[in-house]
Amino acid sequence: TLATLTFAIGLGQGESWLYMFEATVALAVSAIPEGLPAVVTITLAIGVNRMARRHAIIRKLPAVEALGSATVICSDKTGTLTENQMTVQSIYVGDEYYAVSGSGYSTKGEISKDATSESNSEACAVRQSIDGKRGSPFEDGLPPGLEQCLVAGILCNDSQLKQTGEDWSVIGDPTEGALIAAAAKASLSQSSLAISQPRLDSIPFESQYQYMATLHDGIAPIIYVKGSVESLMSRCSEALATDGEIIAFERPQIEQAVAIMARKGLRVL
Repeated sequence: TLATLTFAIGLGQGESWLYMFEATVALAVSAIPEGLPAVVTITLAIGVNRMARRHAIIRKLPAVEALGSATVICSDKTGTLTENQMTVQSIYVGDEYYAVSGSGYSTKGEISKDATSESNSEACAVRQSIDGKRGSPFEDGLPPGLEQCLVAGILCNDSQLKQTGEDWSVIGDPTEGALIAAAAKASLSQSSLAISQPRLDSIPFESQYQYMATLHDGIAPIIYVKGSVESLMSRCSEALATDGEIIAFERPQIEQAVAIMARKGLRVL
């Protein structure tokens, strides 16, 4: 405002507009302190440091000013914005639902039949009458399908779990860490499986394809794949059983299971 007023007064006293324009620009620039950018940067950096001490990590300095006036922070349904931990809660294998107990990356917990799933009311009623409760541990060992599902999650994996005292953390992707923890609850060891079924080759996960695949040696070479449901179902048609019988791929049944899990707010692989 002062620069504009100076420009108008100068023109009123007969000065040339070019002279007054240069004088006005010089006045406006000189009004800004030379050290202002450095002072602002230091102030924001102090704010970032104070937020970090309160376990709030800020990527960009200008965000501190906006975050300082925030009264409510909304996180996504998995809580990864605050804890960055994933936990397997439900598994669907062979028309059976299994509930996984425990939280975080801790290997404490168990896997049991989920007798309260909404997928098949008649089957659920039968399982409830047999088990007498929501789920029960397996007395005769893991069902083969469930075991293979857990083995696939632990071998088609580039992450590792690390224990420090009573705390568990993941080295790598949080989702992969959750798969390792779920397998550990069924007494499956990542190191032991890596020895018995060593990896021969792999296709890393890429957002373009939305899946990861690994080739392993063992009794016979086998490929394990994990990824998004849409990506993998588009690559499946039918399976050939060991006795030569063709088994149809039950796409509607799998889509129903995915929808049930999605309604519970679960991320489905």
